[in-house]
Amino acid sequence: MIRDAAHPLLLTPGPVSVSATTKQVMMIDCPSGDVEFQTDVSQARDYLIGLINGRGAYTAIPVPGSATYANEGIIATLVPPGGKVLIHTNGVYGDRLIEICAANGTPHAVLRTPPFAPATPDAFKAALCADSAITHVMVVHCETSTGMLNPLEPVAEICRRHAKGLLIDAVASFGAMAIDARALGFHAVTLSSNKCMQGVPGVGWAIVQQHALEAARGVCRSLSLDLWDQNQHMERTGAFRFTPPTHVVAAFAQACREHAAEGGSAVRLSRYRRNWHRLIDGMRQMGFSTVVPDEHASPIVATFHNPPDPAFSFDALFQGMKRRGFVIFPGRLAIADTFRIGCMGDVTEDDIGNAMAALAETLVEMGMTSFGRPELLPAGQEGQRG
Repeated sequence: MIRDAAHPLLLTPGPVSVSATTKQVMMIDCPSGDVEFQTDVSQARDYLIGLINGRGAYTAIPVPGSATYANEGIIATLVPPGGKVLIHTNGVYGDRLIEICAANGTPHAVLRTPPFAPATPDAFKAALCADSAITHVMVVHCETSTGMLNPLEPVAEICRRHAKGLLIDAVASFGAMAIDARALGFHAVTLSSNKCMQGVPGVGWAIVQQHALEAARGVCRSLSLDLWDQNQHMERTGAFRFTPPTHVVAAFAQACREHAAEGGSAVRLSRYRRNWHRLIDGMRQMGFSTVVPDEHASPIVATFHNPPDPAFSFDALFQGMKRRGFVIFPGRLAIADTFRIGCMGDVTEDDIGNAMAALAETLVEMGMTSFGRPELLPAGQEGQRG
């Protein structure tokens, strides 16, 4: 089934396709001081804290902008003068944390591993033992430049043993992957209004341990990214300090309601896993190979090597898929000659099956004789053309 090319399904690492009901909320203009808007903000804050099992110990702080703003906010607010951050990176978004520290002058050390491998507990331990100035560790949970999933529990245990504050970039995983504040004891976790929460882009969130935030008063050298100040203002007034993205926040509150109605993170993860299996099986049957080993892969996005066929062109693949109503994403930011297909958002297993049919047609159109044959499509998809 080929979709309407004017309204394509996004199969990207973000932004993602969102429900019609979430989009409809943005058609209503409302002032930031309205009781309905402030209720949306309050309910969204409470819902996010509940998702991490953090009630009574954590606070949720909205940060207008992309989730990178929230990442910069927690670094600028929680790392005190004289502090230092150990950053693990195995992809583009780990590297972005390094860029943030370099730009705002935060002392930092780097623990780098290959794009398809997480860091071991011993590697974290060695890095901490080698540099007593380190006060915080920051990791990317799901590295969406590849789809690599970096385990949190071993890092949290190392941080507890060495009394270091743990900061987590869960921008691509929050809302699907389990993140338990009581078990992990992190100082802060960041997320996006988009990605697995299935809202629209435009506001990042930082969920911060209250004790860590109380100790951060006056630390941040940025006015707009001072999470302590934003939180105290919101606790006191129920409002943002500055003009908020009202339509985006209202859509996010609706996305939270739909997340709860679906059954929460575990149920959403189950749907994404079905999407991922359909994608991986279909691509492998057509001859494509994945970059990240299955044991380290997240069900959020998958990265594939370009095939060796000289007829292959990612640009031709992208355009052919887009004409058929599906948008995919290049992966070469992390590894050359790769591309990515996302599994998250308002996407079902049937959507992925239809995307596989569209991809197979595109490959045949490109003249790739060894790929995309109908008999290599996932079972039941051979007749779904339109």
